[in-house]
Amino acid sequence: MLRESVLNVVCAGVQYFLFIFYVMKFLIMTAMCFYVKTVLTLDCYWNSGCKYKYFSSKTPYEIVRGDIRDSIVKQEGCETISVWSIFRHGKRNPSSKYATDIQYILKYYKDFIVSSFEIGNSSLCAQDVENIKNWKIDTKMLDEPNEISSEGYRELFDIGSRIKETFPELLSKLQENEYKFQPAFGSRIEESARAFAEGLDDCNLLITKIYGDYTYVAPYSICGKYQIDIRNNPNVYHEAEVYENTEEYSNMRERVAKNLGLNFVPSSDNITAIYDLCRYSWNGILHQPSPWCAVFTAEDLKILEYVGDLRHYYRNGYGASQFSNTLGQLPLSDLLRNFEQSKRGNGKKIVSYFTHATMMDMIVVVLNLYRDPTPLLGSYRDLNRQYRSTFLSTFSSNLIAVLNRCRKAHTYDYSVSFYWNEKPLKELCNEGTCSWQEFENIFKPFLNATDDICEFKWTKLD
Repeated sequence: MLRESVLNVVCAGVQYFLFIFYVMKFLIMTAMCFYVKTVLTLDCYWNSGCKYKYFSSKTPYEIVRGDIRDSIVKQEGCETISVWSIFRHGKRNPSSKYATDIQYILKYYKDFIVSSFEIGNSSLCAQDVENIKNWKIDTKMLDEPNEISSEGYRELFDIGSRIKETFPELLSKLQENEYKFQPAFGSRIEESARAFAEGLDDCNLLITKIYGDYTYVAPYSICGKYQIDIRNNPNVYHEAEVYENTEEYSNMRERVAKNLGLNFVPSSDNITAIYDLCRYSWNGILHQPSPWCAVFTAEDLKILEYVGDLRHYYRNGYGASQFSNTLGQLPLSDLLRNFEQSKRGNGKKIVSYFTHATMMDMIVVVLNLYRDPTPLLGSYRDLNRQYRSTFLSTFSSNLIAVLNRCRKAHTYDYSVSFYWNEKPLKELCNEGTCSWQEFENIFKPFLNATDDICEFKWTKLD
C-alpha cells in the first residue's frame, strides 16, 4: 500500500511538471509570436520614420538639395555682380523602353502581389499591400516618355525663386543684354529653362536656343568619338553587369521574391522596373514616398543605387575620364570668361545653362570632386565610397558660381563662391570661396579646352 501511494504521488508530480512545462512553452511561443508580429509591424514601410530615399540619378532634387538663401556666403563690404550656373533638367518621365517594362509590372505583378498577401505567402505589411493596391499611376508618366514632369518643372521654378530671393537687387528688371539662359537639346531641357526663368519672377525673359551648337551645354552630344567609344558601346556597362551577377545582387533578387511570396525570382529587368516605379513615383516636392518602395528593404535600395553609380561612373565619370576630363572643361571655360567680363564692367548679371546628367558628371571629373582612391568595381561595393550619383547628378542637380566684388581702400578685390545643389562646395578653396587668384589658377587652364578629341561631329541626337 505504501509503495502504491508513493508511486501515485510520483506520477502526480510528473503530470504536474509536464502540465507546467507545456503551459510555459505555450506562453513563451505566444510571446515570441507577439514579439515577431510587433517587430514586423514596426518594420513596415508605410510607418517607417527613416526611409531610404536615395535613388541614384533618379532621386528627386528636394531630397538632396540645400538652400542658397541660407548657404550664401556673405562677406562684409562685398556685393554680388554676377551669377553663373549650370543645371540638369528637372525630374522627367522614364524613357519608352523603361515605360514598357513598368507597364509589364503593373499588368502582371500588381495583382499577384495583392493575392499573394491575401493567401498568406507575402511578408509585406497589410497597409503596404493596401497602398500598392490602391495606387493609381499618373498616365503622363508612361504616355509621355522623357518629358519633364510637373514635379520637375516645380524643381527648377523653385530654384529660380530662391536665387531671385537671394540676389533681389542684382536680378530685378533684367535687360536683354544682362542675362543668358541657354538649354541643350530636348523639350524637357527647354521646359526646365522656362521654369527657371519663371521662378525668377519675370515672364518676359527670353530663352536662347542655339540648335546644333552645344559647346557649353552638351558637347558630348555632338562628339563623334565619345558617342561611338562610350555612349553607344555596350561594354561601358560591363562593371554594372558584373555586379548584377554577384552573390550580393542575387540575394537581393531572392529577398524580393520571398517578401512578395513569388514562386520564382524576378529577372534583373523586372527588378529594375519595380525600382523605377518606386523612384519615379516618389514625390519629393510633396514629401510623399512611393508605396512601391515597400517591395525593397533599405539594403536592397542601396544595392540598386550602386548599379546606378557604376553606370554613371563608366559612362560619364572617372571611368570615361579621357572624354569627361576634356569635354567637361568647355562649360567651365565659359564661366571664367563671363566673370572676367563682369570684372571689366561689361559682363552679364546671370548666365544659366540647362543640360543632362552627362554634363554634370563630367564637371565633377574636371573639378576632381568625390574621387575615390581606387576605381568603382562590380565585384565589390565600397560602402564608404565618395562617388555617389545620388548627390552628383540627380534631377535638377546644379553648380552655381557667384562673383563678389569687395571694396579694398581705393580699389576692388574679387572672390568667387561655389555651390553644388545649393550647398557650399567646400572641396574648392576655403570652404567653397576662392580668391580671384585661386579661381584663376583652377580655371585658366580650361581656356585651352577644345573638342578635337571628338574627331568628327555626331548628328544623331538622342
